Amino acid sequence: MTERAAQLFQTADGQMSDLITLLSAADGAALHLPCPGREKLGDGTVAAVAMHTADNYVRIVEYLAADLPASPSKQEHRHSAPLSPTVHGPRSGHGHDDRAAGYAAQAINRQRLLDRLAIARARLSVLAELSDERLAAVPPASDMRFADGQRTLEQIVIGLLQHQRHQLDALAAALAGSGPAA
Repeated sequence: MTERAAQLFQTADGQMSDLITLLSAADGAALHLPCPGREKLGDGTVAAVAMHTADNYVRIVEYLAADLPASPSKQEHRHSAPLSPTVHGPRSGHGHDDRAAGYAAQAINRQRLLDRLAIARARLSVLAELSDERLAAVPPASDMRFADGQRTLEQIVIGLLQHQRHQLDALAAALAGSGPAA
């Protein structure tokens, strides 16, 4: 594990820990609270934003694992539980309707959210496996917002994790009743 990969892993793992702690403390009614500033994510509730955020961690792991060479033991570990989104319909993200993707409080419960995060967190080690060479590489442009064919993989991951931090901050603010988060 390189130092840069370790730092990215620690950031992502810390965010996931924060989200798990936040959701574990929330009751069912809290999941139905509005999440100010995030009205376009599904039905705009804490549950919708939390599931969108959990699914984004899954997509980050899938993106990073997509072209890593894998030994048979790593390949078996990677495929032992599905990572594809648990919601139905088009993939969530910019340009897609999160309501159609199932991001609505009535379709999401706390245990489903926690299970989704546990799956992604268990696979997060792929981030720690990145070499300095891979982090410095510029992946081709893709439909992922941050992969524009100009940013390095490290810049992409940093951008994704900053986006995730904004989602976590909005969730924490909504659950604390402090209003919109920046």
